[in-house]
Amino acid sequence: MKKVSLILLIASVVFIAGTNISYYNTSQLLYEKTSIISFSSESVKLYDYDIKYKDVKNNTEKIKKFFSFESITI
Repeated sequence: MKKVSLILLIASVVFIAGTNISYYNTSQLLYEKTSIISFSSESVKLYDYDIKYKDVKNNTEKIKKFFSFESITI
């Protein structure tokens, strides 16, 4: 069982590394400045997706409001 999990772990690492390399090589043809992850004061850019800090904060507040209840144990 340990060998199977080790093989799956290695395969997933190789898959993720291959995906990152292929993304970098193909985006290098389109853009002069390519990066897999970049940070700014307003957002994080992962591949071509912008994740804005303000949106993350708003969504976490909504989730906290949804789950903010007190349980009563009898």
